Amino acid sequence: MLDVRSLYDELRRYEQAKDEIVQTSIRVARLSKAVVYSVIRGDFSAAYRALRDMEEAAAKLKKLVAEWPMFYSSAATGFQEYVEAASLYALAKGGRLPAREELGVDVYAYLTGIADVAGELGRSATEELLRGNIDAVVRLREIVERLYLDLLALEPRDYELRRKVDYVGSQANWIAEKLFYAVTCRRAAGGGESSGARE
Repeated sequence: MLDVRSLYDELRRYEQAKDEIVQTSIRVARLSKAVVYSVIRGDFSAAYRALRDMEEAAAKLKKLVAEWPMFYSSAATGFQEYVEAASLYALAKGGRLPAREELGVDVYAYLTGIADVAGELGRSATEELLRGNIDAVVRLREIVERLYLDLLALEPRDYELRRKVDYVGSQANWIAEKLFYAVTCRRAAGGGESSGARE
């Protein structure tokens, strides 16, 4: 017969650990969105506060997964969002992407999170275009293109990761296309004014 009392208590601990990992992963993801939103708006004070809270939650998540590795899949999204937000912040503030070891995550979570940074850089490019800051958009395009080439060089075999790499490539193309139209329209407007002045 089963040792019901012992198994009951053990099962409750098991379920509680899974629930805590799920909730902590959700908290990390929620805080990551606050970091990203603040960075894109240029509010680095708010971004820093959210980043500190996110790092604290991510540290808790890492500890939980180390103790209960069978629940890693419930934490994967949190780790990916953590990498995305921390990387975007580091790139915006210091002009570089943090190494995997700095973030303390596995290579898969690192690369999928890094790939998602491209989407935020695409959004940043839109904001810069609205401000008329062409030079900033050129730099963003260069960053995304370099990221795409680096990810391609890794030759990923995993379908999801290959899909992420394709996404980075599409973001690079999107930024280049928008940049082309912005520059062309600016030249056309400038040319029209020059023609009028000559007449």
